[in-house]
Amino acid sequence: MKVLKAEEMSELDRIAIEEIGVPSVVLMENAARSVFRAITERYPGARRIIAIAGMGNNGGDAIAVARLLKLAGRDSHIYLVSEDLSGDPLLELKIAKNLGVQVHTELPDLEGFDLIVDGLLGTGFKPPPREPYSTIISRINRSMRPVVAVDIPSGLHADSGRAEEPFVKADLTVTFQFPKLCHILFPASKYCGDVVVADISIPSYLAGSIRREIIELCDLEIPSREPDTHKRREGHVLIMGGSRGKTGAVIMSALAATSAGAGLVSAGIPQELNSVFESSLIEEMTLPLKGSHRLSYFSVKEVLFQQDKFSALALGMGMDRYEEGQDIVRDLLKGWKKRLLLDADAINNLADLGDLSILKEREVPAVLTPHIGEFSRLTGLRADEIIENQTDVASEFSKENNCYLVLKGARTVVSTPEGFVWISIRGTAALAKGGTGDVLSGILTALLGKMDKIEPALKLGVTLHAIAGELAEEKYHRESVRATDLISLLGEAYKNIEKSLRTSDTIN
Repeated sequence: MKVLKAEEMSELDRIAIEEIGVPSVVLMENAARSVFRAITERYPGARRIIAIAGMGNNGGDAIAVARLLKLAGRDSHIYLVSEDLSGDPLLELKIAKNLGVQVHTELPDLEGFDLIVDGLLGTGFKPPPREPYSTIISRINRSMRPVVAVDIPSGLHADSGRAEEPFVKADLTVTFQFPKLCHILFPASKYCGDVVVADISIPSYLAGSIRREIIELCDLEIPSREPDTHKRREGHVLIMGGSRGKTGAVIMSALAATSAGAGLVSAGIPQELNSVFESSLIEEMTLPLKGSHRLSYFSVKEVLFQQDKFSALALGMGMDRYEEGQDIVRDLLKGWKKRLLLDADAINNLADLGDLSILKEREVPAVLTPHIGEFSRLTGLRADEIIENQTDVASEFSKENNCYLVLKGARTVVSTPEGFVWISIRGTAALAKGGTGDVLSGILTALLGKMDKIEPALKLGVTLHAIAGELAEEKYHRESVRATDLISLLGEAYKNIEKSLRTSDTIN
């Protein structure tokens, strides 16, 4: 499913009306009916309802909703911010008045209503709201009544996750044809409540050029094992990192790689810590490399000499930040010719190195898997800038630096060197715990080592990780989920996806 910005949606509206010939009032009626259906399904007991209408088409939608509620036997009211309406909103108002919908020009006591329909400000609005809108928004929120937002909660910015007071805090948002970024990205999405995406008869193919999509289960490709396959055909991956006090990161990543489907997994670790890894890894092999309490720069030569044995390399889990580490990252980026994933301290060391040009020079684009803090160090952007504009900053970074990015957060975003962005809306707050990123890197590395293309591997890996987190939360408790629980549930996550694909279920 495509995710649009306000200007993109406006252009689709224009094409539908001017070029295809769909009357604008038909779109308004379709929008209103979708909101009406959502209200009657979600709030069947709400009898006294007020629609708060602004001056634009968003207000026209809300007025039409009030009329439909009136026809359905509800005690529906309209509050008009201004009577200076024109076009379709004015037509809708005339019809509503003719049917006896009560219209207010002074905002009544909202606590006297069972439900509020927010049609104050639409997707074209740029915050912050001024008077009288800011006062109206404050009164909506203070009323403690359930709120259904038409298209977007008033006061939010459609094009980002930014949430600057004042804005309406909705319980349900019905948006039209495509979700907007504010419905997906945090923190704004928290204030949209449940989001329903309603078809209002704008052809979906009009958004074909948009390179921003939600990862849906129907998008995923699951690798199949041929009857005559063997372990090396399923990929031999090298997980490289570890240091004293941080051995668990590589161990979890290696275990996850095995459970995600890698044929062979080797852990490239400092030789003096080998006994720690040998005691924890059974099916996985160790590759002791130069180094005592952390990897030595001389380990690079050993790894590059053996790279023909491996199909993919992951670097950085528990690696530590140090000057020699910067040299390791630089030389592996230059010398490793196959698929390469940089995680955790590999990204921190790259940031400390201060030279991203080596990413651009790679023939096989690298995969970087930073969380928000690591990406902040890498780019110099503030954490809030990244979170609120996650899709844009990810896309720009990938295009500029010829790399794939898996930008981890409450939403995880996958971006490609070509500028495509895929957003995962799966997962749970239970994943906000140390080690879950190491598990994700192991999953991704296994898939990079065995799948034909990078983008499908990343989309599948992110989804497997998220679903495993959901299953772990269900099995245990949100507070009790451990990173290692995800590893044991990867098989169930695979089954979950396969079952969905068999039943053509495209709903996340």
